[in-house]
Amino acid sequence: MHLRFELDVDQVDQEARTITGVGVPWDEPGVIGGETYSFERGSLTPSQRRTPLVLGHEGEPVGVLAEHVDDERGARVRFKVDQTPDGDRALVQAASGSRGAFSVGADVDAFTLRADGSRSVSAARYVHFALVPHGAFESAQVEHVVAHRDPPNGGQMSIQETPDTGNGGNGDDTGNGDDTSGDDTSTGAETPTRARVRVSAERRPADLCAGEYVQHIVRAQHGDGEALRVLAALTETISTDVTGLLPPTFERTVIGAKQVLRPLYDAFASRPLPGVGLMVSKPKWTTPPDGAWAANVDADATTGKVVIGSQTADVIRWDWAGAISWVVVQRSDPSVIDEIYSEAVQDFYLDVEAKIYGELGAAPLGTATSMGAAIAEFFTATGNQRSPELIIMAPDVWGAYADAGALSVQLAQGGVNTSDLSTSFGGVRAVSSGTLPAGETVLATRRAVDARVTDPVRLTANAIGALNVELAVVGEGLFDTDYPAELLRFAALTPPALAATRSSSK
Repeated sequence: MHLRFELDVDQVDQEARTITGVGVPWDEPGVIGGETYSFERGSLTPSQRRTPLVLGHEGEPVGVLAEHVDDERGARVRFKVDQTPDGDRALVQAASGSRGAFSVGADVDAFTLRADGSRSVSAARYVHFALVPHGAFESAQVEHVVAHRDPPNGGQMSIQETPDTGNGGNGDDTGNGDDTSGDDTSTGAETPTRARVRVSAERRPADLCAGEYVQHIVRAQHGDGEALRVLAALTETISTDVTGLLPPTFERTVIGAKQVLRPLYDAFASRPLPGVGLMVSKPKWTTPPDGAWAANVDADATTGKVVIGSQTADVIRWDWAGAISWVVVQRSDPSVIDEIYSEAVQDFYLDVEAKIYGELGAAPLGTATSMGAAIAEFFTATGNQRSPELIIMAPDVWGAYADAGALSVQLAQGGVNTSDLSTSFGGVRAVSSGTLPAGETVLATRRAVDARVTDPVRLTANAIGALNVELAVVGEGLFDTDYPAELLRFAALTPPALAATRSSSK
């Protein structure tokens, strides 16, 4: 599929102002609203004639889709950016990497539920694309940003002027003449020749790792002129308000160096944290509607006052800071600094898992000893209104169920994924978490717990005194139970095959 919305211009000094990249990668899993999705090649089509680009999914429109091309990697998109303050901000943040990712807003029309519980989308209509710091799909990244016809420092720019062929063809783009748009189809000898101008500047990834960047910070703070020049060339204006704050490019590099299993956060991740404020207020039912069957069709309606209350949750801070000799920083391999940051970030995510379990561990304890009875008990506990959407197991419980069926489909429906200890039982997704105490199982709905964290956490580096450098990692989080009736813990669930083996051995 090749959709192009081409813009012809009469003057070659027209500003380009474009943002280009992979809007959605093919067959790459990503967590959206607590569910894992992937998109098949060719599954995306526009839902309307114009597709806006917005700053964050709830932000203002800053541009419009100019081109959508499906290739082997994914749906490649190019946006024409408005000449507005918000449009300028989009260009700056896309180029710096602070909003270096795309996130699609789409209506899913068809998908296939895979054995691991993920959804493979075969048909969807996109409504908008958003520029975000980090999207659900790792490969959905901005690749080219053009702010002006004049090349920015460090960019590579090419200008190509192609005479209009008069038949709507795109000339050097496709060579088949099927790329048409608007008045580009005009014919006749008197048709004036206009120039189609394409200006592109490729944003190259930073050549430094976080450790090398810290070395430059230390040298600059000790008067090294060359280090000062390097930092001046690399540091984005949006991150210079705080001394020693590492640009987002390096944050992503460091965080990506550690693959941390986060089954609890992946299960209960909610909306993003608000940009400001230390407390979040959420609506909560106090008195829901409660109707009744009327005595006859002419009877008055059953009435009752609906009351919506509120529930608050605090935003809390996580941090770590440690000093290291600046001599060690200068004389060591930069990967030492990267490893320190990576371990600190991993510790943050492990502590996030522990905070989420703090909500799960407060759930009431059920009495069932088999999986079927536990699911039935959960259903009863929710007023016969909800079945569990998640089975969260301690590793030994997961292993007992896997061993009982020798990883067979009789117990582990749809197969078993040993890379993250996940499967499904009775159609309910089951995951293992080492944060749970041995022998424990928790049944839950995805909405039961509200978990939000900053992603990525912020990395800082500052020279303190004359001899030391402080490395620090800071994050924030919110952890709250929204539906306590939809959490139920069990201390000793036993697989049926294992129970039969035990009874036969007596």
